[in-house]
Amino acid sequence: MKNKLTISILVFSFCIFVISTLLIVCNVYAQGEDQKKYEEYRKAIKKEYGIDIIHFRGNLKGGRADGKPITKYDLQQLLIGIKIEQEHTSNRMIALEIATDHLEEIPDYYTRLEKMENDAEAEMKAKAEQQKK
Repeated sequence: MKNKLTISILVFSFCIFVISTLLIVCNVYAQGEDQKKYEEYRKAIKKEYGIDIIHFRGNLKGGRADGKPITKYDLQQLLIGIKIEQEHTSNRMIALEIATDHLEEIPDYYTRLEKMENDAEAEMKAKAEQQKK
């Protein structure tokens, strides 16, 4: 009986060890992938706008994206967002922060905004053409 209990404890301990090791390995791999993605974002944003996201902190308190990793958002949407938000601020970090807040609400916000603006411009042009007749 004592032998069976010892074997059971050893098997249980071994299983816990294996599971713990797997969790650690998976976590290290995931962190490496996250770091790789972060560096990709950092490089692209720095190349396009000359800002280093290593210094990115939520300065506008109460934003929807506060505390969220920047890699949560689509890189192309972020790049478009920084450009568009510079219509409202000359501070590129603030533009980035506003972009993340919009993308937190609607993941393809800037694609939709562009489409809406294009549709509105086409409609206005058609109305102007109609009035010329």
